[in-house]
Amino acid sequence: MTRCNEISLLLGAFEDGELEPHEMQEVARHLASCKSCEETLAGYSALSRLLRDAAPAPALDGFAHAVQARIEQLRPPLRVRLGRWFADQGERFGGGAAVAFAMAAAAILTVAITTPLARNMVGAGDHAAQIAARDARAVASEAAQSSGELASALGGEPATIISKLETSNPDIAVWSEPSQDTTVIWLPDQQP
Repeated sequence: MTRCNEISLLLGAFEDGELEPHEMQEVARHLASCKSCEETLAGYSALSRLLRDAAPAPALDGFAHAVQARIEQLRPPLRVRLGRWFADQGERFGGGAAVAFAMAAAAILTVAITTPLARNMVGAGDHAAQIAARDARAVASEAAQSSGELASALGGEPATIISKLETSNPDIAVWSEPSQDTTVIWLPDQQP
């Protein structure tokens, strides 16, 4: 009797074919030897037929087409549409589009990073050039003013006086005196 109580719990699922294969075999073996469980199973079968006959099956003609049409009417979210577009482009152009996109992103990033740095460097260079030019003018004017004082201080002895200072780079000044084989290179102090 205990065995029938365990099997009777499985009879509805056995009728519907929802048991695991080893459970189906166990219930079938039990039904072959138990008339009471076989009658219970026959009741389940009759009830199943009555329920199926009570509710007519809906007509499914065109059902799949109607569902597909409704799905196409629904607009997917932007994230999904963009994903599909990128997937289509990837299929159409292969990896070339991805490489081109990555290169463009790297170029934009490079410009964004280096532009402020370049502006600072150019601005600092202009400022240093202005300071160097101002210092060079000050040195030249002081040399011109003190040339007479220097000559008198030396007691009239021959001396070298800078009368002309030429430079193509305002940060560096070079002066040569060929008669005395002398070259002077002047570098201004670096400004912070």
